[in-house]
Amino acid sequence: MKDLHQQWGYEFDEGSTTITQVQALRAARNAGISVPKEVIDRAQEYLRQCTTEEGGLIYSLSNPNMTMGSRSRPTITAAGIATMFNTGEYESPLAKQWLKFVQRQIPLNQIGKEAMGHSEYTHLYYSQVAYTLGEDGYAKLFPDSRPQHRLTWSKYRQGIFPVLASSQNQDGSWTGCGIGPVYTTACYLTVLQLDKGTLPIYQR
Repeated sequence: MKDLHQQWGYEFDEGSTTITQVQALRAARNAGISVPKEVIDRAQEYLRQCTTEEGGLIYSLSNPNMTMGSRSRPTITAAGIATMFNTGEYESPLAKQWLKFVQRQIPLNQIGKEAMGHSEYTHLYYSQVAYTLGEDGYAKLFPDSRPQHRLTWSKYRQGIFPVLASSQNQDGSWTGCGIGPVYTTACYLTVLQLDKGTLPIYQR
C-alpha cells in the first residue's frame, strides 16, 4: 500500500472528494478561517501520487475497481488543475503536466464527446482553468508554445458557450448524466457566469 498522505474519500481514498475538500478549504481561507499549509501540501502530495506516466490523474490509489487499470482520467485531471490554481500554485509542474494531458482529451467545440464523458464535471473545472489562465497565462507557463496551441479564456468561451446555448432545453435546464438535470444545469450555469467573477474563488 502506498502512503496516501492527506486524502479524503468514502470507504477508500478518492481523488474527486479530495479535490472537493481542497476547494472548500480555499473558500474557508477566503472567509478568513486559518487553514494549515501542511494540510494543502499533503493533499497535493496525494494528487502527485495519483499522477500516471500519461500525465493525468487516476481516481483512486487503493481501489482497483476505480483505477480503470491505472488509466488517467481527463475529468478528474481538469479538476486537479483548477484545485492547484486555487491553492495559489499557478506555475506548479504538476499543473503544467496535467494541463498538457487534458488538452489532448477535451475538445473545445462540443460537450459529451470528451474521453469518458462526464461533461458537467469536466467543464465545471476546465472552465475555471481557462478563466484563470485568461489570455496570456498559458503563454507564461509554456513560453515556447505556438499561439494556436495555447488555451485561452476567449478560445474556450468561443468554443463552449455556443454549444451550451444550443443544447439548453426549453425549460432552461440541461440534460446530462444520470445524476439529473439539476446537477447538470448548476454546473453549466457556473461555467456561463465565470466572466462576472462574483465569488472570490472564481476571481483571477
